[in-house]
Order: sequence, then structure tokens, then C-alpha cells
Amino acid sequence: MEKLAIDLAERLKIAGYLSSICCLDRAGDLTNQAEAKGIDVVVMSRKPGIDMSLPITLSKILKNKKVDIAHTHNLEAMIYGTLAARFAGIPVVINTRHGREDKRANWLFWSMNNAVIAISEDAKRRFLTFNRIKYDKLRVIYNGIDAASSEKLDTRSIKEKIFKVDARYKIIGTVSRLSEEKYQVALLDAFQKVSQAVKNVILVFVGDGPLKQALHNYSEKLGIADKIIFLGFRADAREIVEAFDIFALPSLTEGISLSLLEAMAARKPVVATNVGGNPEVVVDGDTGILVPPKDPQKMAEAIIKLIQNSDLAKKMGQAGRKRMEEKFSLNRMVNEYELIYEECLAKK
Repeated sequence: MEKLAIDLAERLKIAGYLSSICCLDRAGDLTNQAEAKGIDVVVMSRKPGIDMSLPITLSKILKNKKVDIAHTHNLEAMIYGTLAARFAGIPVVINTRHGREDKRANWLFWSMNNAVIAISEDAKRRFLTFNRIKYDKLRVIYNGIDAASSEKLDTRSIKEKIFKVDARYKIIGTVSRLSEEKYQVALLDAFQKVSQAVKNVILVFVGDGPLKQALHNYSEKLGIADKIIFLGFRADAREIVEAFDIFALPSLTEGISLSLLEAMAARKPVVATNVGGNPEVVVDGDTGILVPPKDPQKMAEAIIKLIQNSDLAKKMGQAGRKRMEEKFSLNRMVNEYELIYEECLAKK
């Protein structure tokens, strides 16, 4: 979500929009990246619990910056940002809901938004189930990423220097937060079966989160810890994905996964769970393989199939790149947001 906000602000700059990014709590890992791109970052340092003063403070900032459009992301930012924007008399308020969870807000908050964006058709249906909102306010805009590829990267060097293995090893990799909803434990169970069937294979986790130690402990229990690499948070995650042979996503729930799109941009065949927005991204049997959630056996079978059939893996990788360019490019996403901005401004 944070990376998407930076990409959106950077591309909107080219179109003549001046954007600032407001962090309600603290400056995160990507703050320097945003500022290096010339994007102003404002940090609010929200108080614990419900911060009653935050909407007032934020409204003053919006007034001082003469903001025309307040674009909030997810629920808490929507509540604080919508109140602040209306206190400040901002003409257009828009929210993007990045997940597909069942969190709800009072209908009054949605009535104060000019448009609400879901990132998949699945997320839109789920949103409508749990929230009272005018149907014509809710739109779908798929997440998008820059289609540029790092094909000139020396992936052999990444395998040798970062993964500490030689080029003959097959790399199964995933990029995500290490948390309950991503359900990486199923990927460990699947990989145990893969490592018994295939030689010279390792599993790489890129990302950090509260379950990192628990996942490491579980890999030891399964007897595969020597074949698992936990890289933690990496600013160069996209370059590391280039060295993967197969990208795996074992989530229990997903909106439109940017890491999945980046794997497709890198022409990697994907094995993902058939949940949330994943079926809208992955064409089963064409750009990758969809498997049921919480089914390590099916995930292992899909991974082994791709390892043992390099032609199929390559074909799926190429098809995934094409689909990503056609439906999930950053340019397409930014253009659709710009149209909504202009439409909402015109009505005001």
C-alpha cells in the first residue's frame, strides 16, 4: 500500500498534480524513498487510542497546503482524513480500500466521500456486504506497477551472494508480511514435500512481520531450516524476485497483491491460493497455478510440476508478463485515478 501511494504521487506529478503523503503515526521504511522522489511527507504522530485532536490538527495542515483532493487509504486513515478534509472545506474526498476485510464504518463517513475505490471485484462485493454506501460511489481500480523489468540483472550473482547457493539451485520465493493472513506455514509444509521430491531447491522469504521467529522455529521442526532463507525487509525486493524460479503466495486473503504483480512483471510462473483478488490476477493454467488455501499438498504438487517442466514454467512466466502489462500497469492505474479526480472536481 505504501509503495503504491508513492508510485501514484510520483506519476501524478508528471500530470501536473502536487502531492503530499501524510503518515498518521510515524515515518516508515519508505519515507526516504518518497522524499528522494520530491514528494513531501507529513508525519502526524497520532496519540494512542482514539486521537480526538488529530482531525483538527490535520485540517489545519490541509488548509495551509490548499489541498483540493484528500485521498485516504484504508479505514482508519479514511475516518481521520474524511473528518479533517470536511473541517477544512476540501472539495473532494476519496478513499481506497486496499484489502477485502469485513471492517465497516458508519454510513455517514461514506456519505462524506465523493468516491470509494475497491482494488478488485471481489473486494467490491465484500465491501458492499459489510458497508452501507451508494452503489454508484464505489468503483474498482486494479493496483498497478511499473512494467519495467530488470532483465539485465545478474541473477546468478544474486543466487551466489545473497542466497549463498550456486546457479543450479531452484529458488522458490515469496514476498509478503510474515503474518497470520499470509499463512506462510502452509508454504513451509508444502516446501517440505517439495524438498523431498526435488534436489537442489531452497525457499526464500522476503519480508518481515510478527511471525518471523515462529516460522523459523517451525522450519526447524520440519527439518528444513537449512534450506530456508529469511531475508527480512528488503528495499531491493523486486531485484531479488528476478532470481526466483517460482513465486509462491499461500495467503488466506488477498486484495490485488503487488508482490504477485511484480513476480509476473519479472516473468515468473506463480503458484497462488485461489482467494480474494488472486483469481482476477492469475489465469489458472495460463499465467500460473491456483490452489486451494490451507492445502500444502496441492501447493507442493503445483511447485513440483513447474520445477520438472521448465518449458511450461517459461510459458506461464511470459503469459504472466503480458497479462500484467495489459491489465495491471502503473500507467493504467494512474490514468484511472486521474479520471476520478477530475470527475469529482468537475462536479464541485
